[in-house]
Amino acid sequence: MSRYIAGVELGGTSCVAAIAEISNPTTIVHHFEVSTTEYTSTLGALTEYLSAQLKEFNIESYAALGIASFGPVDLKPDSKTYGYITSTPKPGWKYVEIVGVFKRTLKEGTPIAFDTDVNAPALAEMAAALNTKTIPIPLPTVIYITVGTGVGVGVTVEGSPVHGLLHPEGGHIIVPRMQGDEYPGCCAYGHECCVEGMIDSQAIAERVNVHRHDLHTIDDNNPVWKVVGYYLGALCLNITYLLSPNLIILGGGIMKRRILYTETRHWFKELLKEYLDSPQFKTDQGLASYIKEPFHGSKAGIVGALELARHKC
Repeated sequence: MSRYIAGVELGGTSCVAAIAEISNPTTIVHHFEVSTTEYTSTLGALTEYLSAQLKEFNIESYAALGIASFGPVDLKPDSKTYGYITSTPKPGWKYVEIVGVFKRTLKEGTPIAFDTDVNAPALAEMAAALNTKTIPIPLPTVIYITVGTGVGVGVTVEGSPVHGLLHPEGGHIIVPRMQGDEYPGCCAYGHECCVEGMIDSQAIAERVNVHRHDLHTIDDNNPVWKVVGYYLGALCLNITYLLSPNLIILGGGIMKRRILYTETRHWFKELLKEYLDSPQFKTDQGLASYIKEPFHGSKAGIVGALELARHKC
């Protein structure tokens, strides 16, 4: 078996491919990034990169490939559209085949693992929590929430990503509107007051009347961050009530605004109203150990894809 695994992270803005050794998927030995444009050219650039690296590393095949994709996606192996992106709001990417494209490019028989771009980092963050003894139990429930172009929620329970009928789409959970908030939301599917429609990058930009690419110019004191923190706090609380996770990780481009961790924890505690009796919910330090930054930082997605590949091995 080859000592190398490959990972691909398909994001709404950019896509990343990376190579690592099976023994250490968190250490990337080579990577490549391309903007997410028209699907044929985007996927073509990624498959060309993976093929070129086979020659570069002088190997015949990868031990496995892990693909973490934006969605919704079809994760049912017996489905006609398994390995496809399905009803995505991203223009030009509806019902686009993903797994088959890579399968036809790589050596026949190369194992391919396919999951969402939030389930994969949830798996990687769970592994990191166990390795660093952040969580003392062997098979914890870990949630990964990404906030950026959209809002996604990945779930691992007892060491495995949750699929079910489809897969979690927690960004579209309906939450109570913040008092005094008159913003109508921007959900592409018209969901009234879903988390994504209230706080994704488009929503934040519209709230403060700037371009999405200029969100970094918004001051930390702008009240919009309290609003974002409120909706994230409500999302984390609903997830806590439903799944009682051991850990919630908040990642994605918007979470580079570090004040949002403070705001999210604050609103989580405010909305909880001391209903649940857990030491973690009683102090700022406890909440900081429950709602956390990604261990892998901005690499959580691609490390998650590599973790998928390692599990497939």
